[in-house]
Amino acid sequence: MFKLGEYDEFEAADIAAHLKGAGVKVDLKPVISASVESAIYLEGKESELRERIEEFEVYDRYIVALKAALAEGVEAEGFTDLYLSLLDPSWKEKMERMAGFLGDGAAVPLEGYPSPTGAVERARDLLEMLEAIQFMGDALQLNEIDLHGGAKAEMGDDPVLRIPVDAEEVDPDDELARSLLTVRLEKWVDLRLDEMTAPLAKNLEDEFIDEYPIEYYKISSIGMTMERLIDPPESGAKIEMEEFADLLVFEEDMDDFVMMVDGSGAAEEIARILNKEGVIKIKSDKISWKR
Repeated sequence: MFKLGEYDEFEAADIAAHLKGAGVKVDLKPVISASVESAIYLEGKESELRERIEEFEVYDRYIVALKAALAEGVEAEGFTDLYLSLLDPSWKEKMERMAGFLGDGAAVPLEGYPSPTGAVERARDLLEMLEAIQFMGDALQLNEIDLHGGAKAEMGDDPVLRIPVDAEEVDPDDELARSLLTVRLEKWVDLRLDEMTAPLAKNLEDEFIDEYPIEYYKISSIGMTMERLIDPPESGAKIEMEEFADLLVFEEDMDDFVMMVDGSGAAEEIARILNKEGVIKIKSDKISWKR
C-alpha cells in the first residue's frame, strides 16, 4: 500500500474520512514512534553558572518570573500561563498571531505583517517561549518542587539550574557539563491507501485540497502513476524493467504549476502490485500487459 504519512489519531481520522468519501480505500494502523534529541547542558548552582555563562541576563528574567510564580501558590494547571505572563504579559496575543500565520502548516501569505521581518519576530517569540518553558521545567525538577496542591514554594537563593550551550563553546572536562540524549515515544497513526483506488482522489472536495494540500499532491502522484499504467504503452510490446521505470517519470500540468513525478525508485514494487492485480504479467525480465 501507499504510505501517506504518520499523523495524530484525530488528523488521521479526518484525512481517512475524506478519502473514503471519494472512494479511496484506506488503512489506519496505530504505531509507536520514537524520536531522538541530543543536547549539551551546563548543570549546577546558579552561582556556578553565572561564572560560566557570559549573557546570563536572559536567565535572570526566567529566575525572577519563576520565583514570583512560585510565591503565588498557583495550581499546576495554571502555573505555566502565570509564569509566561510574568515574563511577557502579551505572550498569548503573540502566540495567537503565530498560530494565524502558520495556519494548517501550508504556505500562506504574510498578511498582517508589514514585512518578512515580522514573521521572523514571531518565530523568535515562539522560540523564546519554548526556551523559557524548558528552563522552568528543568528548574522545578532539579529543585524537586511539586506544584500539585497549589502550595507556595521557594527555589532558594542558589537553585540548581540547567542551561543549554553549544558543544563548541563548552569544555568537555567541565564538571558541570552534561550530555543529554532524549528519546520520546509517541503514539501516531500510520495512514496508508490502496494504490489501485488512488486515482479516485480526483473526486476529493476543495475543502480537503485547501486543508491538506501536500497530502493531496502526494495522493495525486500515485493516482496519476497508476492511471498511466492501466493501459499498455502505445507500442504494445513487452518491455524491460528499465523501460517500465521510465514510464514512472512524467510531468503533469496542475493549472498553477507543473508537477514532476519520479516513481522510478519504486518501479519494482509498483510492478509487483500491478502483477498481483492482474494488470501486467512479469516473466523473466519482461513486462507485458494483459489487456
